[in-house]
Amino acid sequence: MDNNQIAPILSKLGLDQLEINCYLELLKRSPQRASQLSKKFGIPKATVLMALYRLADHLGIIKRSKQKNTFLFLVEDVGDLLRYVDQKERESQENKKTIEQLLPQMRSMMNLDTIKPQISYYEGKEGLKRAFEQVLEGADEIIGYGSDEDDMKYLPEIYPEYYDRRVKKRIPVKAIIPATDFNIKDTLEKETQKLRQNHLIPKEFNYPIQVNIYKHTAVFYSFEESFALVIKSRPIADCLKMIFGLAFEKAGESNNLIRRHAAGWS
Repeated sequence: MDNNQIAPILSKLGLDQLEINCYLELLKRSPQRASQLSKKFGIPKATVLMALYRLADHLGIIKRSKQKNTFLFLVEDVGDLLRYVDQKERESQENKKTIEQLLPQMRSMMNLDTIKPQISYYEGKEGLKRAFEQVLEGADEIIGYGSDEDDMKYLPEIYPEYYDRRVKKRIPVKAIIPATDFNIKDTLEKETQKLRQNHLIPKEFNYPIQVNIYKHTAVFYSFEESFALVIKSRPIADCLKMIFGLAFEKAGESNNLIRRHAAGWS
């Protein structure tokens, strides 16, 4: 293995070019003084020392020892690189957990009245899944239109497991649902289990579209066209919530008729 193979790995670990050069030189010959490396690289000793102190004290992948009035630097064990990677992974996981816990508070601090709307567009199945994941991260309640049958048909990679994760987070849903046979049966059997309040409408109004509205965000999913559009805007979200509220109330009439008709069928 030569420098050209090792240097990219060190770079991915966050080392700058001087730190990489220092490490590689110490890998070939240890110990060395900063003055020796300074002479070899043709740069000031103070600059080399800064790189060496970071490698030793911050990253822990080299060691230093004092000999009389000078420091000697050495690569004592190349396994220190692996230990550094393990430490970074542990810190990354801890930081991830901390951020996940703080996300609701951080989002509540955003003043969406004074910033421009944020519009994101996601394509393909991975884009659809990413948009759905954002809902789980940010919602405390979801309202909108959709079909559980379409969820299962177009995104079997995440459904029905996605419902379980939403319920675990205690995020209720208030939805207008087209009355396909699947959706009627699913509503009658699992509405409470899924923390849903469904209003069933005639199946003629079934479209491969889903709309989620939560907090100050509206998300539009088009399953057949395989894209999701996310709009973060308080005025738009509030307007859609008002429109949905009127539609949900009106859908109550058909919901009652459909449920009465299906009451003896399960």
